[in-house]
Amino acid sequence: MNHRNALLSAAFLLTTGIAGFAAAQSPTAALQGQGKPGDVAVIQNAGTGVTREVKVKDNGRFALRNLPTGTYTVVIRHADGSMEPAQTVTLQVGATARVQ
Repeated sequence: MNHRNALLSAAFLLTTGIAGFAAAQSPTAALQGQGKPGDVAVIQNAGTGVTREVKVKDNGRFALRNLPTGTYTVVIRHADGSMEPAQTVTLQVGATARVQ
């Protein structure tokens, strides 16, 4: 490998490593809440529209981690199809937001 190719390879590895590090450091937060066992928590990011669902555990709790920061709407959907009123929560870097 000549000197120029070695420099280009090193530059590529350096820039892709920095990009990977930046992606790994993206701001995230967590969300916890309560419901009845078997309920489903539907969480939607107000800014992006991305929706995630998580089943409420037998202990009546649910949790999502590593969510992008921002404002979310949280709705609890019961097994019979009925829903609790929507709640709005803002997730901040490194924090855990709680909904009831």
